[in-house]
Amino acid sequence: MILFFDTSALVKYFHVEEGTERVTALINDSNNEIWILELARIEFISALFRKYRAHIINDNQLESAIEGFEAEYSTFNVEPLSQPAAFEAEYLLKKYGKTEGLRTLDALHFAAFRLLAEEGWYFVAADEVLCHTVQLEGFNVINPCRNSF
Repeated sequence: MILFFDTSALVKYFHVEEGTERVTALINDSNNEIWILELARIEFISALFRKYRAHIINDNQLESAIEGFEAEYSTFNVEPLSQPAAFEAEYLLKKYGKTEGLRTLDALHFAAFRLLAEEGWYFVAADEVLCHTVQLEGFNVINPCRNSF
């Protein structure tokens, strides 16, 4: 399978929480091709610092997760954040921001996916709003916190 990971799902590979087991299985499956948006690198670090400030993780867990991410980053297919993706994100926000609650960074991930995805691709996210919005556009979704595709 070709899988495009949003940061909400990707972080589960580097920090044990709900959905970690499924994310780990998806990423470690050599039959799967893993894609992320370049933005995920910055968003990932921000998410970890948020967990640290909330006392969900400690210094050692923070450092370990960042080191693990940096080691794995080169194994992912990384899509650059491009101007066409920004325009697509704006379109998606105008279409779904008011009714579905689509947010800025989620719109950027979804936009990059929309521009890349071909038949059979899956968008992987642990965000109900984002998953629902991606499904509204007719794409395959995997939410690692749920048991269904």
